[in-house]
Amino acid sequence: MSRNKKVLEWADFPADFVKFKLNPTRAHLETKELAPGVYALLSSIPGVDNAGFVVGDRGVLVIDAHISVPMARQIQERVREVTDKPIVYLVNSNYHGDHTFGNCAFPPETLVVQHRRTAELVPYMDEEMAFMIPCVDGDSKIFEGVELRLPDIVFADWLRLDLGGRIVEVHHFGPANTPGDTITYVPEAKVAWTGNMTGGIFGLALESNAATFLATVSRFVNALDVETLVPAHMPLAGADLLGRYLLYFTEVTIAVRAAVAAGWPLEETLEKVPQSEMFSLPADDPRAGFMRGRHRYNVQKTYLAFSGK
Repeated sequence: MSRNKKVLEWADFPADFVKFKLNPTRAHLETKELAPGVYALLSSIPGVDNAGFVVGDRGVLVIDAHISVPMARQIQERVREVTDKPIVYLVNSNYHGDHTFGNCAFPPETLVVQHRRTAELVPYMDEEMAFMIPCVDGDSKIFEGVELRLPDIVFADWLRLDLGGRIVEVHHFGPANTPGDTITYVPEAKVAWTGNMTGGIFGLALESNAATFLATVSRFVNALDVETLVPAHMPLAGADLLGRYLLYFTEVTIAVRAAVAAGWPLEETLEKVPQSEMFSLPADDPRAGFMRGRHRYNVQKTYLAFSGK
């Protein structure tokens, strides 16, 4: 295939950016029922991926396959503790290995569902595995048995999946954390799995910028009636978190646009566009530096987008 697209590399990041902690060793997925037939799978290790599943009369839909074959099998074990119905669909929230590497461990009859941009990037498995190695403490054994599994169903904007007596919607509102961010939504339960789009006091524009992230979240808020958000790497949240994201990315968009208009260089912009108090943690909070690095990354990505660099 043509190599004119690539996944992320750590060389793309500022030196002070704290790498993701995704090592699943000894992680246990706890099953939490959010509504009849609607379940979140919550990781016992903070930061390691959550997942979930929805049960209908004729089968099950799983959200995300996790980072390894053992974790993918654990997801299926949690499903089997609830139902013996077949796993009909597996939806990947984005292309990153912690969401897709476990695809190969699901039954051949399970249909893998991906947004078209996710589907374009999952074939870059070697590059993605290299990106993931530092996130699992350099332990390549975690990826033993992982093989590329391509999607069976590729969608562009919206997909409606009937599990029998229960409808699940799959939405792409635009890029935010990744090019193909996918929201899995159960209308009757008002529950949405958000992948990497939400999590923490503000989002990370990993492969976009503040203005793009803002537009995507705005479409999400206007389209869906949500009460519970299931992020990939953080605890469950309420829909009010989306309002905070709108405020944060509006602040960053306005401030960076003004900085570029004023002719500020990047380093000056990074210093003069700090986190506002509303989106900052106390100095003694161990996560404060982690979030500062992510804010600086959001500012940098937005500056480069607005300045055309």
